[in-house]
Amino acid sequence: MIIVSALDLWEKLRILGMASSYDACAPPSIEERRAPLPGIFYAWAFGTKVPLLKVLLTNGCSRNCKYCAFSSLVDHGVSSFEIKELVGIFMDMWRKGLVQGLFLSSAIPGHPDNTMEKMISVARILREREEFKGYIHLKILPGTSQDMVRRALPFATRVSINLEAPREEFLKNIAPSKSIKGEILPLLPLLKEGFTTQFVVDIAPERDLDLLNAVEILVKRYGLKRAYFQTFRPIPGTPLGDHPPGSKARQMRLYQGEFLVRRYAFSPGELIDSEGNLPKNTDPKTFWVRNNPHFFPLDLEDSTYHQLLRVPGIGPKLARRIIALRRKGGLSPFHIEKAGINLRKSGPYLLYKGKPLVKGFQVILPLE
Repeated sequence: MIIVSALDLWEKLRILGMASSYDACAPPSIEERRAPLPGIFYAWAFGTKVPLLKVLLTNGCSRNCKYCAFSSLVDHGVSSFEIKELVGIFMDMWRKGLVQGLFLSSAIPGHPDNTMEKMISVARILREREEFKGYIHLKILPGTSQDMVRRALPFATRVSINLEAPREEFLKNIAPSKSIKGEILPLLPLLKEGFTTQFVVDIAPERDLDLLNAVEILVKRYGLKRAYFQTFRPIPGTPLGDHPPGSKARQMRLYQGEFLVRRYAFSPGELIDSEGNLPKNTDPKTFWVRNNPHFFPLDLEDSTYHQLLRVPGIGPKLARRIIALRRKGGLSPFHIEKAGINLRKSGPYLLYKGKPLVKGFQVILPLE
């Protein structure tokens, strides 16, 4: 590990802002729209895309993760922010309208509590002294004590903790000093108000089924808000530097599958092929529809919320709207399309009072 001293703040921001790219805060299509200034990334917050100062407190680490550029196994320049430096940089960028929130993570140079305490201090100063009321995302470091997590929660809008792999044996292959059972699971009951996590994809021999099963358990037991999938990027000088890069196509399918498990109540086993993976050539919902023709058509007059979610083109918001209109007596042939149903996409799978809405792909009910 090479200690770098006397770096100016701009250089620290460049180094530690770029270093934060290994922590996902949005799907790639959003996060990769980076601003020209270092450290500014886009994420989903409050239901919209917002610019965040996304940065590490330090890139010095005592952990031996085989895939990480900041591992103790790799010689690299170490840079760290002082608490007052990071607070000052953020407030300056916020006052200039460059960012709307903070995403703060860190490598772990020693005991996790020591670093976590500094991260909490940044958030506390922003809230109490600077009276910043906007978005603050704190990464909970693995191995942090429960007391430290409790101290972090009042200052954070959102927290996250990265599993990186879906099962202990997979994680031990890539990060021997990290433990899901010992360092992460004991903290999850404290995060019931909502948290996110990240998995590194195509580095361990996990199947898509393993990843989606982990998502389902985290959602049902611990209130997971969202899972992110970071495609493995080989880094020269690391033990896995010669490992091939991960598949962007697989990453996209995992995001689609995660959404169906988390928001549409699909079970992971419904979405995967005989080898335990998501389909490569089509989205997983279409894959399920093709494999379950007996499920259709559904009648809009008596279909349940979860049945409607199985229809192509219908998501949670539209399914709730259909049921609300039905209860009010406002679901008729004249209102179906106005309700937001795309008849060319959803119509072939639907009936209205026992009659088809479309024949093939031609609308056959009056809509005006």
